[in-house]
This record gives sequence, C-alpha cells and structure tokens, in this order.
Amino acid sequence: MRSLYALQQALRAIARVVSIAVIWLLKPVKLFAWRCRFRWLRRIILEITTAIDWTLVLANVQNETMLLHLRIYRGNFIFGQALMVVGHARAKIEIEQPSLRGNRFMGVDLVSNDPMAFLTNAGALTSAPPTRDLIRGYIDEKIMTTRVRSLDLASLTAECQGILNEWASDTDMSSMWKIRGAATRIFIQVLAGVDLPAPQADAVTFSYVRRFAELSLFARYFTFMLAILGTRQGIRRDAYFPLRRLGVDNVAIDMTLFAAMFSVGTIVMKSAGFAKDNGVDYRALSMRERMAFVVEAVRLCPTVTSVHRILEEPEMMVVAGISVRAEAGDEFAYPFVCINRDPAVFSQPETFNLNRPMSEVASVLSWSSGKHICPAKDLSVLVTTMMLDALSERFDFRTLTICNLEF
Repeated sequence: MRSLYALQQALRAIARVVSIAVIWLLKPVKLFAWRCRFRWLRRIILEITTAIDWTLVLANVQNETMLLHLRIYRGNFIFGQALMVVGHARAKIEIEQPSLRGNRFMGVDLVSNDPMAFLTNAGALTSAPPTRDLIRGYIDEKIMTTRVRSLDLASLTAECQGILNEWASDTDMSSMWKIRGAATRIFIQVLAGVDLPAPQADAVTFSYVRRFAELSLFARYFTFMLAILGTRQGIRRDAYFPLRRLGVDNVAIDMTLFAAMFSVGTIVMKSAGFAKDNGVDYRALSMRERMAFVVEAVRLCPTVTSVHRILEEPEMMVVAGISVRAEAGDEFAYPFVCINRDPAVFSQPETFNLNRPMSEVASVLSWSSGKHICPAKDLSVLVTTMMLDALSERFDFRTLTICNLEF
C-alpha cells in the first residue's frame, strides 16, 4: 500500500510539472480565441484546447487542475469552453441566480448530466428550472424527510451502528473500496430505510465507479469504447437495478451513488490525509472540532468541483489583466476550490485551520448556495464525521496511508 501510494504521489508530481508548462503555453492561445472576432475560429481553437484541458483533468484530478490554472492566471481563468470566476463576492451572488445551467463540469464534457450517469434522465446537480425545482421539491418531500433532517450525530450513529460494526470488523476497513462501500450502505439505510448487505453494497459501488470512470474517459472523444465495454448496459444492470429491486427510490439511488458515495467517500479519505499532513490527533478533538475538521477539509477539497451558468446577456470578465467579452449562450463556471481560497474572505486560505471564525465557516461555498445549495449538506457533514469517528477507533490518522483513485 505504501509503495503504491508513493508511486501515485510521484506520478502526480510529474504530471503537475508538465501541466504547468502546458497551461502557460495554452494561456495566450485561449485569450486570443476569446478575443477573436471570427467565431468559427474561436470554436476551432477552443475545441482543440478543451481536449487538452480534458487530459489535464485526467492527469491531475479536477481540483488540482483548477488550482494550477489559478496559479498561472493569478485570478479568473479560461478552462475548456468556460470562463472561470474565482472571486468569492462575485461567485456568491451569481451562483444563486442562474436560470439556465450548462451541461458540463468546469467547461469540459467529463460526465455532466449524461443520462447514463444517473438513473433519472437528468442530473439533479446540473438541471435548470423547471426540472431542477421539481427534483428539489421531490427530494425535500420524499428523500430528505423531516426524520432525516432531524438526525444529529448521536441518532445517526445509533441508526447506522450495525453497518459501522460490520465495516470496523473488515480487515480492509481503510481501503478505498471499503470506505466507499460503507458510505453507500449508510446512505441507502438513511435515505431509503433499506439494509443493504455489505457484499452487495461493495459490488454496486465498484460497478458504478468503474462505469463512471469509463464515461469520464470515453464519452466525449471515444464514444465507440462505451459500446465495446458495455458501459451503458452495465451501469444500469450492475449498479441501478440491484437497488431498484430492493425498492430504493430512483432519486435516492442518484443521490447515493453520484453525490454521497463519491463525495462522502472522497472526503473521508481526504480528511484522514489532512490529519496526517497536519499532525492532527483526530481522536483528541471535541465533537465541534471534528465537524469543523470536516468543513475545513471540504473547503480545501470540494467534492463537487464547480457549478456554472449560461449567460443570457453579454457580460465582461477580466482574465489575466485582459478584458474579455462573453456573449449570450457562453458559459461562466465557478470552481469552488479556488473560490474557497479567496484571501479577501479566508485568512491564510491555504492553511488547514480548525479554528476559523464563524464568518469564514459560513462562507465556504463547496455545497453551493441559495436555492441551489446541496440538499444533503448537513447530512453529508454528519455522515463524514461519523465515518471518521469509526475509522479513528481503529487507526491513528497521523500514520494512516490511504491510496485513493480520484477523478
């Protein structure tokens, strides 16, 4: 495990150096494209540079790619087909207001709202009104019920104690797959009241991650590979239908597999990593400090990378000191990992700090804001804290190494 982790870190370091050079070279090309008066030429240039940006995400993972661009551009930047807004004040206002949301993440076609990535035919994270409002109303009434919203850490732990005990007894408890499988079981239990056996949860989780990776790799440029691999049939057969047969609601499946299993599973592993990197004895923290720990981890490593909006009127943006005009139909995106590091809002923004003032804690935008805020924000913090508590009973995070495959 340690050797695999060391190899993973070495490959990331190499990818980071190469990526910085690529971003520097692409920067003037992208600026030229956005200022070019010939739209056909701009489309050609951006399509080529978007393909390169897509490879940067695969090489570095999403958040790291956003931070590398922020470092090179020193402010708003261009990524994929979108103009990326990094200022907290502007983002806070604009992410609450879009009536039209794009079908990309970060301006590139990774998975977005591909109906194959969701059991429902539109991704709840990327839909625009009225679809989004209908989905949100359904979630509030049928999924995030009064009972679910009333859970605190103690009652949640009591409800999931059997799952936690089984997870703790597994010899591979701290592996990526077991962590994600436990997150799947917990959310199916809480959101649907279904006790999903561990082997079945692990199988569903593995299948979904595998098919999601295939969609991310091939859906944009190598579509024929999806047919060869049987991605479209496999994701439904092996991930969705086993849960449907147990009576789990379609939207609850989407929330569990796309949002919860990926997000909570990732932040559990990231939190353990932050504890190791910062020498934090997690077991010595109070309940308030443990929950603050989770929020700070999500500030620095948001698991939903960005939100976006389609412009309905022309707008201006300054990119690398140059004023760029975006037309109606163009896309602005808001990378949370950059916004959450705005020094105008967060003191020592790169530092992992468990004692941030409440004004800064409340300014973390990793769950979006306003009517678009994640409906499971509070539940995700509770579940992550509960899982970290269980994991810390067996492992000291300061010495724990978890090898995690990220997107």
